[in-house]
Amino acid sequence: ILVGPQMFLNPSSSYKEYVYLMNFLDPFEAFERLKGFPHVIYRALTFGDWNTVVITDRLLDFTKLTGVEDMQRHGVRGRSYTPKAEQITWNDSFRKSFDKIRKFTPGRTECRNLWLTSLDWGEDEWKLYHAFKFNVRQKIIPVLQKIKVKYETYTKWKDRLEHCATICTGFYPAGVKTYTSYWFLFHTDYELTVKSLFSPFPTTPFFVEVGDQLLTRVKVTSPDVIRRLFCTIYDAKTKKIIKEFKQAAGVTCCQHCNL
Repeated sequence: ILVGPQMFLNPSSSYKEYVYLMNFLDPFEAFERLKGFPHVIYRALTFGDWNTVVITDRLLDFTKLTGVEDMQRHGVRGRSYTPKAEQITWNDSFRKSFDKIRKFTPGRTECRNLWLTSLDWGEDEWKLYHAFKFNVRQKIIPVLQKIKVKYETYTKWKDRLEHCATICTGFYPAGVKTYTSYWFLFHTDYELTVKSLFSPFPTTPFFVEVGDQLLTRVKVTSPDVIRRLFCTIYDAKTKKIIKEFKQAAGVTCCQHCNL
């Protein structure tokens, strides 16, 4: 029901992650081949405009791999974001989203903050990140004893953490495994407005910046909810909130990231 809180590093001058949305001739085989692949920190199997999602901690040229059909999108991973889920029905949440679309008037572009974080971590700070990244709420002392890091180092690291990383929490009232994941890649000049359309949902949407576009993952319950979700997106496109979008449905993902 509750996932995380998890840490996602913000882009910095010394550390970046990269997102790849691509198609393989045999995505199931590619998904297995990418297990243990150097610098791959996340992989997911999907179907739609792309069939494979990969996130790496180093820039890689996947087009040279055997079986790659095309690269739908790749770029530097920006900041991640999860709004607080509301206690609300799907009907009421779509009503809120439609009302925002109805009242929307195109205007000034909603520019994102492009400043880079300063990430000057040493060996101990990286140990702390890897120990806590999937669950920030662990008991501290046992973890520090296991990774052999001093408490003073932990407190200094924690005090600066909000500048280096985003803390994301997922809430899924019926249990995370009962939902179907849908991924959308939005090209928009109104990123904040797009986020606000998904924020009223009763399950937590997950947003991550990919270059100048916005990758959004939504967990939904039924064919009716899926239909209304697509209607909302097409309504937003009609009102020019969204320029273009691509989509894929999730099949499975690795265990490196639970959101």
